[in-house]
Amino acid sequence: MIMKREAIANKGIWVAKKRYMMNVFDEEGIRFDVPKLKIMGVEAVKSSTPEVCRGKIKDAIRVIMNDSEDALIKFVTEFKEVFKSLSPEEVAFPRSCNNLSKYTNSSNIYNKGTPIHVKGALIYNHNIYRHKLSAKYPIIKDGDKIKFLMLKQPNVVKDTVISFATKIPYEFDLHKYVDYDTQFEKTFTDPLRFILDSIGWKLEREATLEAFFG
Repeated sequence: MIMKREAIANKGIWVAKKRYMMNVFDEEGIRFDVPKLKIMGVEAVKSSTPEVCRGKIKDAIRVIMNDSEDALIKFVTEFKEVFKSLSPEEVAFPRSCNNLSKYTNSSNIYNKGTPIHVKGALIYNHNIYRHKLSAKYPIIKDGDKIKFLMLKQPNVVKDTVISFATKIPYEFDLHKYVDYDTQFEKTFTDPLRFILDSIGWKLEREATLEAFFG
C-alpha cells in the first residue's frame, strides 16, 4: 500500500460532497508559517460571484476559521456599509448571455421561465431601443459577457432586474433603484450561510428577552 500526505490542517468544515474549507499548515510536504486557506466548491472561487465579494468571502472564511462568531458579525456589518457605497457595476452578478431569441416575446419583452440574467438583457435591449440609444451603447447579443442587478420596485422599467454589457445607461434613470440589500444577500451572505448553518453560527446578533429587559 502506498499513501501520500495531501494536507495537514488544524480545522476543516465539510458542508457537502466536494464542498469544504480547511486551514492548511502543510500541503503535500510544503509547510506554511501562516495557514493557507483551501476552499473547494464555495462561491468565493466561482466566476459567477462579483469580484469584490470573492475576496471578502475568503476573508470571512478566514475569520470563521481563526476567530469568533462576534468577530464574523462585526466583519459582515462593516463590509455591508462598504458594499452599499460601491457602484452598481461593482456589485452586479457576472454571467454569459445566450438564447436571447428563444426567450424573446414581442408583446411582453420576455417569455415565462426566462432565466433572470437573460430577462435583464432583454429588458436592457428593449430600453436601449425605446430611448434610441443603440448608437451610444452596445446591444446585448448571444455569447456576450454581461452583468445583472436586482431592482427595487416600482421603477421606470417596471421589473425586478436589469442586465448590461459594461454599465447601466444613465438615461435609464435606474441607479437609485438598485436593490443593494438583495444584492448583498445574494452575492455575499447566502454563500456564507450554508457554511454557518453547518456550525451553528449566525450573521447577526439575535435579540433576546434578557437583552430587552437588561
